[in-house]
Amino acid sequence: MEVVYGLENLFIKNSCAVCIGNFDGLHLGHRLIISVLKEEAAQRGLKSVIMTFEPHPFKYFNKPLKLISTPAKRMDKFLEQKTDYLVIVEFNKSLANLSPEQFVKDILVAKLHAALVIVGTDYRFGSGKAGNTALLAQLGAKYGFQCMFAHKLKDKNGIDISSSRIRSLLEQGQVEEAGRFLSCPYSLEGEVIHGDKMGRAFGYPTINLKTVNEMIPAFGVYAAKVKIKNEIYNAMTYIGKRPTINNRLELRVEANIFDFNEEIYGEYAEIILYKYIRSDIKFNSLDELIVQMSKDKEEIQVYFKDIDNLQKN
Repeated sequence: MEVVYGLENLFIKNSCAVCIGNFDGLHLGHRLIISVLKEEAAQRGLKSVIMTFEPHPFKYFNKPLKLISTPAKRMDKFLEQKTDYLVIVEFNKSLANLSPEQFVKDILVAKLHAALVIVGTDYRFGSGKAGNTALLAQLGAKYGFQCMFAHKLKDKNGIDISSSRIRSLLEQGQVEEAGRFLSCPYSLEGEVIHGDKMGRAFGYPTINLKTVNEMIPAFGVYAAKVKIKNEIYNAMTYIGKRPTINNRLELRVEANIFDFNEEIYGEYAEIILYKYIRSDIKFNSLDELIVQMSKDKEEIQVYFKDIDNLQKN
C-alpha cells in the first residue's frame, strides 16, 4: 500500500476504484466496504484507493467527538487492508468550501481518476453537506464514473454497526461487544509514567499510563492484557478517579500486571481490554478496597485460564 499525504502529493495515472470515509475505528462495516472495493477493483482492472480525512471533519468544525482510534492505531489498521493507495486528505477551509460538483470534478475525477466510487448510503459531501448519494450518482453519470452505495452492516439483532454505536458501548463498559465490532479488543495506549506508588503498598503494584486515547471506556476494573516491548502479559486494569483514596479525583489508567516486576518508566505500553469486571466504587476503607481487589484479580485469572483452555481444545 502506498500512503499519500495531501492531494498535492497525489500523482495517480491509472483509473481507480475509490471508497471515501472517516473510518474511525475501522470496524467490521468499514472493512466490508473496503473488501468490496478491493474485489471490484480487481474485477475491473482498477487501482484500489481508500480516501480519508485528517482532521476528522467534526474536529475541524469543533463538534464534540471522541475518536475511537489513536492516529497510530488507525494507521496500523489501514495498512492491514492492503489496498493500492491510502490517500489522507487534509480537511481544511478550501476543502470544506468546495461545492459538491467541485469536489467531484477537482478531486474524484482530476486527482483520483475515479472509475468507481463506493460510499455509504448516508454519505454527504460538499460545502454544507449539500451533496448526497442521488447527486453523486448524477455527477457520476456526467463525469464518467459508476457509484456503489453500501448499506450499514448489521449485527445478529439487525442493529447497525457504526462508530457512534461502538463509542456508546465503550462508554457503558461493554468492551467485549465493542471488540467484536472492531474485529479486535479495544486498547488504551501511552507512556508509562510515575504514580504515587500506593498500589505497591497494597500488594498490587501498577503501571500508570499517560494515555493518548480520546475515547476512555467506563470507569471500573477490567480483565486486560498489557503489551510492553513486544511481550504480552495478563493484567488487572483500573480506569477511574480512585474515589476511595484520591481526594483530587484525577483520571487514572493503571494496570497490575501479573507475574511482572520490571521498571518500565518511559516505555510505550498498550493496555488491551477484554472484559468489564465491575464498576468504580468508593469503599468505606482501604481494607475493603484491598479485599475487593483480591476478588477482582482472582476473577480475572479464572477468566484468562478459561480462555486458554478453550484455545487449547
